[in-house]
Amino acid sequence: MVTQSGGGAGSGGEDDIDKTSAKHLLDSIGKIVHDQVKTEAEKRGKGLQGDLKEARFPHRNGFDHPQQNPCLFDHTRDTNVTSGGGKENPCYGRQGVRFSDTKGAKCYSYGIKGNDSSIGFCAPYRRLHLCVQNLEQIKPDQITSTHNLLVDVLLAAKYEGQSITRDYPKYQATYGYSPSEICTMLARSFADIGDIIRGKDLYRRDSRTDKLEENLRKIFGIIYGKLKDAQSHYSDTTNFYQLREDWWALNRKEVWKAITCEAGGGNRYFRQTCNGGKSSTPNKCRCDGANTDPPTYFDYVPQYLRWLQEWAEDFCRKKKIKVENVKKSCRGENGKDKYCSRNGYDCTKTKRAIGKLRYGNRCIDCLYACNPYVHWIDNQKEQFDKQVKKYTDEINGTSTSSRAKRAATTTNYEDYESKFYEKLKNDGYGTLEGFLGLLNKENVCKEVQDDKGGTISFENVNSRGGGSGAASGGGTSDASGTNNASQGTFYRSEYCQPCPLCGVKKKSDGSGGNTEWERKDSMDKCPSINLYRPKDDKVGTTIKILKSGENQKEIENKLNAFCQTQNGNSGKASSIGSGDCGRNSDSSLCEPWQCYQSDQLEKVGGGEEDEDDHDYDQLVNNSGGLCILENKNKKNESGNNSSNEPDQFQKTFHDFFFYWVAHMLKDSIHWRTRRLKSCISNGKQTKCRNGCHGKCDCFLKWVEQKEKEEWTKIRNHFYNQKNLNVGADFINLPPYYILEQNLQEEFLKGDSEEKSAQDKQNSLDAQEIKHLKEIKKLLDEEKKKNQEEADGAVSFGAFGTGPNHA
Repeated sequence: MVTQSGGGAGSGGEDDIDKTSAKHLLDSIGKIVHDQVKTEAEKRGKGLQGDLKEARFPHRNGFDHPQQNPCLFDHTRDTNVTSGGGKENPCYGRQGVRFSDTKGAKCYSYGIKGNDSSIGFCAPYRRLHLCVQNLEQIKPDQITSTHNLLVDVLLAAKYEGQSITRDYPKYQATYGYSPSEICTMLARSFADIGDIIRGKDLYRRDSRTDKLEENLRKIFGIIYGKLKDAQSHYSDTTNFYQLREDWWALNRKEVWKAITCEAGGGNRYFRQTCNGGKSSTPNKCRCDGANTDPPTYFDYVPQYLRWLQEWAEDFCRKKKIKVENVKKSCRGENGKDKYCSRNGYDCTKTKRAIGKLRYGNRCIDCLYACNPYVHWIDNQKEQFDKQVKKYTDEINGTSTSSRAKRAATTTNYEDYESKFYEKLKNDGYGTLEGFLGLLNKENVCKEVQDDKGGTISFENVNSRGGGSGAASGGGTSDASGTNNASQGTFYRSEYCQPCPLCGVKKKSDGSGGNTEWERKDSMDKCPSINLYRPKDDKVGTTIKILKSGENQKEIENKLNAFCQTQNGNSGKASSIGSGDCGRNSDSSLCEPWQCYQSDQLEKVGGGEEDEDDHDYDQLVNNSGGLCILENKNKKNESGNNSSNEPDQFQKTFHDFFFYWVAHMLKDSIHWRTRRLKSCISNGKQTKCRNGCHGKCDCFLKWVEQKEKEEWTKIRNHFYNQKNLNVGADFINLPPYYILEQNLQEEFLKGDSEEKSAQDKQNSLDAQEIKHLKEIKKLLDEEKKKNQEEADGAVSFGAFGTGPNHA
C-alpha cells in the first residue's frame, strides 16, 4: 500500500494508484500511462521536440522570430497567424466569463462527437470558451517546422492560463477558496489543449465539421514530411494520431510553463507529484529544481472521464450553495423562522386537506427560490443520465466516438486512451458503480451535508440504461435521485415541497426554545374548522385564471396548449373573452375562482376554532373578503386519491391577489426569457421577427386574457373593498397608492442587490429582478403622475389603468 500525502491522505495500491477520490484515481493512472507513452515517444520522435530559438515567421512582416520567454508572448507579434482583425488573439470571440454561477456544462447533440438526444458527453462551461482561436486561424503552409507550431500552441496556452487565473477568483468568492483549485482548473484546460493537438477532442463548438482538426491534420502532414525515418515509425498518413501523440509527449512541459505564467505563489497541485511523488508544487503550480515536468497527468486521462469528474465537482459545489439559499428562503435566515412551501404558501396556516390556503410571512421568497432550483436540479439529472450511459461503452471501446477514432486510422497502435481504460478495468473500475462511488469522495461533494437537501450518492441514481447496477437502471426506486428523499443526489429538497396535508406547528408550541417543526401529514390531524361560505343570494365576482403551472416544464407545456387553441391548432375555437381561459371544453388550464366581499360571506358553524382564526377573520373582513375555487377534479369513488381532497379551496382575497401576481410574473418571465427570446428585435420599436408571428400573436392573446379577464376584475374587486381606507396608515389615500404599497411590501421588499452573492443564487433570478424593478419603476412613475389628482389611475405594466374613484 502507498500513502499519498499533501492533498489529503489516500490509499494507494499497485503502481501507486491513489483512490482517495475519482480525481486522484484518474490523475494517478494518468501518470502510469504518461510514463509509458513518454518512453515510447523518446525512441520514435527525434525531431519532434520544439525549440523557440529555431522558430521563424517567413510570412509575417516586422517580426521574423518569437520572444524566448512564452510568458512575455504578445499575440500581435509572437504568432504565425496573419489573418488580422484581432483573430491572432487566442481568446478572440470567446466569453470573458469562464466560470458561471448561472450557466453550466453543455451536452449538445450536434456540437459534441458521439452525442445524440439521450446519451452523450457534456462539455464543461470552461471548455466552451477555450482560448485557441489562433490555432484555428493558422494557414497550414505557414507552419514550416515543429518549432513554428510550438509557438502558437504556447501562445494559446499562455492566454488560456491568463483567462483562467483572472476569472476563477470571482467564482471562488461565491463557492469558497482552495489553494489547489487554480492548478486543477489549469490542468483541465492543459489537458483539453492536449486533446486538440492529438485529435482526441470531443467538442466541435457550434459546427458539425471540425475545422480546427482539419487544420491540424494538414499541419502535422507537413511536419511528417520533414521528419527523417518518419515512414518507419509512423504508418498513419491520414490523421497522424501516433505522430501527434508523440509531439505532445515531447513538448507538454513547455506548454505547462506557458499556461501557468500567471499562477499565484500560493497555488499548489492537489496531489504530491513533484520529486517522484515526495513533494507538492511549491508555487505557481510548478515543480522546482531539476524536475521541470508538469505536476499533472490529466492530459493522459480520457476526456470523457475528466469532463464527468469536473461536472460532478461543479454540481456538488453549486448544489451546496443553492440548497443553503433555498433553505433561507423557505425556512428563514437561521433555517427555523418559518415553514413555507414551494408554491409560496405559509405551511403554519395552510391546511391543504380542508382547502385552506394561506400566503404571507414572506413565503413568496420560497416560490421564487424553488422555481429556478427545481428547474436546475432536474436539468442536472438529465445531464448526469446522458453521461453515465456512456461509461461501459467508452471503457470497452464500443462507443460511437471510439469506433470513429479506430476507423479513422489504419494503424493498430495502442493510444493513451486504450492504455488508460485497460488499467482502469484491471484496477477494479470496469463497472460504473465503482467509479461513481469515488465521485462521492470529492471534497466538495462530502461538504454537501444537508440531508433535507439530498445526500450525494451518485452510484444509487437510477439512470435507466447503460450497463448494470443502480446507477444504470438497476435501482430499487423509479424516482431514485429525483424527488425521492432516500436517493437524494437529485432530490428537489424537502424545502421545495408542498405543505403537509394539515400544515405544521412548532413542537411543544415552541416552548422551552423548541425550534423543531412537527409535520401533520395525515388527514386525522386536520380538525373540522369554521370556514366561510357565500350568503344565499350572493354570487360574488367570477375571476377565471389562466394558471400555467409551478415549474418551468409545466409552464412551457400549458402555455403550448393555450397557444394551440388560440392559433386554431387544437380543433377548438378561440374563446378569449368567453371566460373559459381560451379553452371551450378542456378546463385544465383554467381556475374559475369566485371572489366575495366580506358582507357577502358568512361563517360555517359547527367546527372547531383554528389557531389562526382571528388573523384569518381580520383578513377576510378588512382585506377584500375571500375567494373560493370548487374542486371539480374531486372524485368520491373508494380508492381514488382525490377523494381525500377538499370539496373547495379557499384563499383570502389578500392571498389570492398575491397568488395571481406571483404566477403572472412567472409566466411573463417565461415568455420574455424563453418563449419569445429569439423572436423580438429591440430597436426604436419592438418588432416580432419573421417566422415568429404565431408566438407573438399568442403572447398578445395571453396579455389580453390577463388584462381583460383577470387583472381588471381583480383590480376592481380590490378597489371595491368596504374598508379600503380604514386605518391610520391608509386614511384618505387613493386606491392606486394602497395597491402600490401592497405590491412593494410583498414583492420588492429587500432589494436583491443588498444581498450577498450566496443569497442571490436561488432567490429571484436576474430576469425576475429586472422585471420586478421595471414594475416598481412603473409604479413610481404612476405615483408621481397621480400626485395632482387623488382619483388617478394605477398602471400595472402592460395591464392598463384603473377606474376612476372619487
